[in-house]
Amino acid sequence: MKALRLLYLALGAATASLNPFIPVILSGRGLDPAAIGLINALGACGLIGAIAVWGHLGDRVLGRKLTLQVCTVVAIGVAAGIGLPVPPLVLGLLVVAFNCSQGVLLALADAVAVNSLRDPGSEYGRIRLLASLSFAIATIAAGFLYDRLGYSVASLVYVAFALLLVAAALGTEDDSQRSRALAPAGRPLADAAAGSSPASSVAPLAAASDAAAGSAAAGDPASRFGSTGLAFRTQPRLLPVLATVAVTWFAIVVSFTFLSLRIVGLGGQASDVALSFGVSAFAEIPGMLLAARLASRIGLRGLFCVGAVAFGVAFLSWAVLTSPAAIVATRALTGLAYGALTVAMVLTIGQLLPRSLQATGQTLYQGTATGIAAVAGNVAGGYLYGSAGPSFLFVVCGAMCVAGGLLALVTLPGRVRLSRPGPERRPV
Repeated sequence: MKALRLLYLALGAATASLNPFIPVILSGRGLDPAAIGLINALGACGLIGAIAVWGHLGDRVLGRKLTLQVCTVVAIGVAAGIGLPVPPLVLGLLVVAFNCSQGVLLALADAVAVNSLRDPGSEYGRIRLLASLSFAIATIAAGFLYDRLGYSVASLVYVAFALLLVAAALGTEDDSQRSRALAPAGRPLADAAAGSSPASSVAPLAAASDAAAGSAAAGDPASRFGSTGLAFRTQPRLLPVLATVAVTWFAIVVSFTFLSLRIVGLGGQASDVALSFGVSAFAEIPGMLLAARLASRIGLRGLFCVGAVAFGVAFLSWAVLTSPAAIVATRALTGLAYGALTVAMVLTIGQLLPRSLQATGQTLYQGTATGIAAVAGNVAGGYLYGSAGPSFLFVVCGAMCVAGGLLALVTLPGRVRLSRPGPERRPV
């Protein structure tokens, strides 16, 4: 648990030191909103392929812990290049490469956590909020630092925190070998869990997924599309769930990319951009703490719907607000909403797929959110921001969030059933 806590703290701080400022860095290098949207869209396209590779490496080749470390080292190298005075074309390519590595880190960390925690349904939110806490503190501190020193030092700050992440991962548990033993001697995990007590039994959906994965793996050990193909064959409900993510994150990605430009366009500075992301991240903490309790009352689908609609309300407010300070204040609502959405989706993947496919499942979720949805969101967002204006863009995004919340009511699981069998019950 100590290693997991340090891992999420380092991940949050590393992300905060560079990601929120990339659009402003690109703008400062002379790129317009359409070009910035295109660069982020290309990065999202690359991420779609990268998630399949990193997820397969995590579940089938290197193990989740080592894959997380290798991916972080790649991100470190690319981030160092972003800080150099390179031509705009090279800078754009570096940002694309950064998205293909940094964009997978949270999913790989979640895969490590979901498989390490005894009861992810109650424990994950408390661990994950540490990333939000460190993100909030680090991004505000970084914003004021960049006010003084400029954005050229952002890459150095990222490298320092990312190296800490690599070190923290050394102490985490990696049960990849144990998870790959899906059905020893023809005995799926569902059978192994059958003798455990009701309070510690594997959820029916997860048990069925374990059995299906074991059967698929036994019948076709070299799945045609690797662990990604196996995940879709194991759980048919995965596709509509990811479609729901795509609709919702189409809008959310716009807030990541273009809200910073909006704040700067209204006269804000780096510290205002940082406060915007920092306030949101601080609000994610109570959002995640409350998410597990709320999910037990209204289910995962209800939790997702509440978060998506709340995000939609915030978007509509940005369509009319013209003060950076007022926009920063509304970010408390998006933080609460994002915390709810994050917990709902990580637990949904944890419930739908077996342990052996968690790295693949979590990267599919993150890849859909920051890959497929990001392609459409960045391209359309860049065009609409430049042609129709930010107010029209934010109204469209608000409507997309509401649509995603309504779609979740028919695609996501209802109740949370994620208690894991104790170590003595796990098959070896």
